[in-house]
Amino acid sequence: MMDKAPQSLVGEMSIMDKSGHKELKWNTDKLEEIAVAKDTFDNLVKRGYTGFGSKTKAEAKHTLKEFDPTMEEVVMVPRTVGG
Repeated sequence: MMDKAPQSLVGEMSIMDKSGHKELKWNTDKLEEIAVAKDTFDNLVKRGYTGFGSKTKAEAKHTLKEFDPTMEEVVMVPRTVGG
């Protein structure tokens, strides 16, 4: 019987915006994809977004202070302005 190769994790970032949302995915064994996701996260935080994430989609989300490529799901929410 052949051993299965370890599965690589695919992370998903949902970016909430006026159009609804956009998605960005990265594979944890592809450094280029992780770099794009980290840059996107960092740029959104600079623009006032807050990130929430979890290691699995079933877990409750918590606030992220920095990008963690091991998160299965990240949700980026823009700053809400009341009025």
